[in-house]
Amino acid sequence: MSIVQPSMNDGEKLTASQREPVKTFEGHEKPITSIATFPDGKRIATGSYDKTIRIWRVEDGREMRKWVMQKSVTASAILRDGMQVVSAVGDLGDFLEKDWDKTVYWQLWVHDTRTGRVVAGPLDGPNWVGALDVSPDVSILASGSFDRTVNLWDTTTWQRNGDPLKCEARVNCARFSPTGELLGIATDKHIQIWDLSQRERLAQFNGHTNFNSSENISLAWTHDGRRLLSAGDEGDPVIRSWDTSTWAQAGDPWTGHSSHVYHILLNPAGTLLASASDDNTVRLWQYGTGIEISRYDHSAPVWHIAFSVDECFIFGACRNGETLQWEIQKDVHAAARDVLPREMKTEAGPPQRTQKNAPYLDVCGFRTTSCMSLRHL
Repeated sequence: MSIVQPSMNDGEKLTASQREPVKTFEGHEKPITSIATFPDGKRIATGSYDKTIRIWRVEDGREMRKWVMQKSVTASAILRDGMQVVSAVGDLGDFLEKDWDKTVYWQLWVHDTRTGRVVAGPLDGPNWVGALDVSPDVSILASGSFDRTVNLWDTTTWQRNGDPLKCEARVNCARFSPTGELLGIATDKHIQIWDLSQRERLAQFNGHTNFNSSENISLAWTHDGRRLLSAGDEGDPVIRSWDTSTWAQAGDPWTGHSSHVYHILLNPAGTLLASASDDNTVRLWQYGTGIEISRYDHSAPVWHIAFSVDECFIFGACRNGETLQWEIQKDVHAAARDVLPREMKTEAGPPQRTQKNAPYLDVCGFRTTSCMSLRHL
């Protein structure tokens, strides 16, 4: 293992590089397309192209439950305080042949995590559902598709909530704003902002498409809603920040990745942004500066990430079928906190371990999400 501790005297690069994970979860036979975390902090759920959804015990990495689906799992999310898992499943065959516009129906399934029984489903969806997000009040599930629409589902009745949002481009990611009033959508051509109460598109801008005709792959709202962060594919493998009052780019892009950035995620305290990439790394960035301060190396591309609630660990779901758990060094938190605006420093306290060897897993208020792009294939 090679570790370089960051220092605030190191200037523009404060990178700590770490290769060895503290734990590896093994069992999937094909790439992992989603990772979802439970509010109890004791379990994680993963979905894979191997047609399975698995629940793992964090303490020892043991597989606790497995659902075998008829088709590949492309997205998943946890809701109802960890009592339900929703997954998107479909046939990859036509997409592997790059026939993106052929009608191939996807389905959503909802399972009870305690009994394993089907709560709802199959809920028929359109082509390739690869983006799922749950609203902050857990009342709505958004599912984004390659058929250029986003469907909204009532999580009580599991009926569609109104007509689909027509995005006019393949949907790679959908993210609710912190208030739940807006939905950010990343497509292969634009970044779109929708007012959900009015079903109105408030803004649309090219984003990463302005740079080498790249796709917009992943989104993350800051907790105060003042910024929307985005990640691009291999043509523009950077993170960009957008001012939500004007939708103009705020500052310079965050550079460091050398290939497609699959997933970005802000930690619960709002001090660190994590990114997962085809360059076989997970990177942590100071939110206040966009400087990379820690890097975790692997032998395969990392497709999805999740923070532990105590923020002492980060989990990476990988193309080779492994899920890895890495420790976040204390100096990394200190470096991130040092550059926060004063008002954020009073809100974001230092990470506290809740129980030895039992990190609590969550993504920003128990909202667990998944985004996919056709570049996964």
